[in-house]
Amino acid sequence: MKKLVLSLGFIVLFGPMITIVWAQQRAAKGMNNQYARQYNVNTVETIEGDVIDVANKPSKKNAAMMGVHMVVKTSSGTVPVHLGPVWYMSQQEAFRKGDHVVITGSRISFNGAPAIVAATVKRNQMTLQLRDRNGFPAWRGWRMGNRMNR
Repeated sequence: MKKLVLSLGFIVLFGPMITIVWAQQRAAKGMNNQYARQYNVNTVETIEGDVIDVANKPSKKNAAMMGVHMVVKTSSGTVPVHLGPVWYMSQQEAFRKGDHVVITGSRISFNGAPAIVAATVKRNQMTLQLRDRNGFPAWRGWRMGNRMNR
């Protein structure tokens, strides 16, 4: 009887939290597939410029999943840059308006406009590795630790 009461207490206390974590991880798997499909190794390029905006935006396919996006002003115009999901980016060093960055990533067409899906973002002496050379997101292995190199 005592074990039953303890088990029920555990479920009541921690059940909602376990459900939320499970749902976030399922959503993240969908985001992994979406971003991996968008990344094209044949369109990789490097851009350099100043961050003019950083914003969290909902995914078109899953409004509950938010992604971090920035707009970079380069010598040839402004470029939207897709970084990664908010839950992953919140564990990294934040980018701010005015930061000078060098971004390597895949040029894609997103909603009919050009954009970059970032693989690396360099600022000063820091490099944030978001994707490997094949475009697979670093957050697929988010439990392996922080991907910041200083």
